[in-house]
Amino acid sequence: MIHIIDDNTDVLSILAETMQAFGYSATTFSCPSHYCEYANSSHYHRPKIIITDVKMPKMNGYQLMQSVSEAHGEIKFIVMTGYQEVKDKCFEHPHVFMQKPFRPQEIDMNIQLLMGSA
Repeated sequence: MIHIIDDNTDVLSILAETMQAFGYSATTFSCPSHYCEYANSSHYHRPKIIITDVKMPKMNGYQLMQSVSEAHGEIKFIVMTGYQEVKDKCFEHPHVFMQKPFRPQEIDMNIQLLMGSA
């Protein structure tokens, strides 16, 4: 199971279709703060990987990573952004960074890499 969090619904749709095309089960979320509420609920189904955008309203991708990691320990993250200035900060954290736009094969390769290191 993969969870995808991005405030852009077009990106969510594309990523969900991409996950399906590569044979992954994915659930999408458009609000990072609502996702964190879900992650702290008894209904939470822990994913193998979380794919998240960096710049989102109310809560950015780093805050989301911190909140989920504190509640659930080691979860693997793929962080994506279209903003070049964010790239350097991304390398301070233990996850895969992807610069938008990217090819579907790149995300599949990174998912396989993270699942292989589980």
